[in-house]
Amino acid sequence: MRTAIVTGSSSGVGLSVAVELASRGWQVIGLDFGDGAGLRGAAKLVGVGENVGHLEVDITDRIQVSLAMARISTSFGYRLSALANCAEVLVSGSFDEVSIREFRRQFDLNLTGVMNVTRAALPALRETTGSRIVNLSSEAGLSGMPGSAGFSGSKWGLEGWTEAIAHELHPLGVGVALVEPAVVVSGLDGGSGVELDQMAVSDAVVAAVEGRRRLRQPVGLSARIRCAARGMFPAGFQHAIVARSTGREFAKPPVRHSDGVVLVTGSSSGFGLEIVVELARRGRRVAATMRDMASREKLDEALMTGGLSERVEVLQMDVTDPGSVYDVFTVVDRWEEIAGEKGRLIGVVNNAGVQAVGAFEEIPPGAVDHMMDVNLFGTVTVTRAALPRMRPHGGRIVFVSSSSALVGEPTWAAYAASKWAVEGWVESLAVEVAPYGIGLMLVEPGAFSTNLNRDGTFFGSEESPYQLMSDAMAEADRHQLERAGNPIAVARVVASAFDTRRVPIRRPVGRDAWVRWMVRGTIPIGVQRWVRNRTLGLQ
Repeated sequence: MRTAIVTGSSSGVGLSVAVELASRGWQVIGLDFGDGAGLRGAAKLVGVGENVGHLEVDITDRIQVSLAMARISTSFGYRLSALANCAEVLVSGSFDEVSIREFRRQFDLNLTGVMNVTRAALPALRETTGSRIVNLSSEAGLSGMPGSAGFSGSKWGLEGWTEAIAHELHPLGVGVALVEPAVVVSGLDGGSGVELDQMAVSDAVVAAVEGRRRLRQPVGLSARIRCAARGMFPAGFQHAIVARSTGREFAKPPVRHSDGVVLVTGSSSGFGLEIVVELARRGRRVAATMRDMASREKLDEALMTGGLSERVEVLQMDVTDPGSVYDVFTVVDRWEEIAGEKGRLIGVVNNAGVQAVGAFEEIPPGAVDHMMDVNLFGTVTVTRAALPRMRPHGGRIVFVSSSSALVGEPTWAAYAASKWAVEGWVESLAVEVAPYGIGLMLVEPGAFSTNLNRDGTFFGSEESPYQLMSDAMAEADRHQLERAGNPIAVARVVASAFDTRRVPIRRPVGRDAWVRWMVRGTIPIGVQRWVRNRTLGLQ
């Protein structure tokens, strides 16, 4: 008997999927917060109660998930053939209205929870020929959704991560699919919008579990339109349509200031250092922040060489520590009190970031958590602190993202999850803050020579089932870095965002980034995989 695990099985799409699979002869094990009464009752009602089991598990808790998987293997003893990740939560409201706790809860359940269950299930799935992983996404994972920025960000992160692991798992015989419904009102917190037939979504999930091969499977007219528009139309054009359809017309273009302070995170080296120097060279007053003040020597030297030291104030700030972020913004507030317009905050560059590379199953969970904390939640914390200070007079916020946020690639799944999540959140947030004259810009560098790429952040082992693919990708990455560009090019793009009248929402930098931008949403993933494998010598 084929066995499937279904998360979020107590209600909504997860419940429908679990019952339908059981009706088709599957042994189904439901995982969710509840006691399973709803699932068992529904299964009994259709006469398949003997095919259904349930475990009460908080999928955001890695220990509970691991214990549940151990119990499944010992208590049920079936070979695992499928995993349907249907658990999700949606909290509606503008970014300012949603508490940090509720904002983070969406990522914990919709993205991290999916990662937890998948990681725990992968050893069993790899042992079963033709096994499947199906992740319930949303049309919000295809384009920004103002009023649900956190939900959109979590689904974008899920999409990027899923796209990358699809490449990793394909050689091992594990199929991966995304089901992307239009807005479904099915017990999600604060659900809103047009209700789609829940059965249509569950049917799509079941079809994907039983072998439908396409990676992306939009359900509903609006989801199909968003999927078609992805990669074909500029983000700005999509934003204009979204803004008008939601009654959020752009009130005015982003305000450009000749005076004021630009705050830069992660300024000790790499992009951050060059961005600080370039902004100061262009006459900007800069608050350069870094986690470790012992690493400021390179920045101090560069500023002194250029005679720019008087324009830059170096401050200690850990983006993962809200108290540290608060302290820095308190200092910036005092500058405005002292110097007026010349001291007020008119821009932020969210540059701080870390990376870990390797097959997702082999990257330590702690390294994944750290990437999410720095790359995503650190960026959110800084932006949340900046917006109230910028709203009265407008300005610009630049996010140094990555070309990994454009196309999911093997060994880059965890990193892609953090960067795709940022992009989805920013695309949604851009519509919300535009009426205040605040422009948002995503800068997406390709391969550039920075400490981030030189650090020993690759995970893997010689006994790994992913070894062949990992070695090929590592070699390709090394060759790419040999031709890497100068970080100054990225710094110039970032600095220009504060000098131009309008800023694009998305700006790739580097030849490889532009290639990925053109491929995004236009080339089927199967074709991408074939080209990549031929290039890497894996075919």
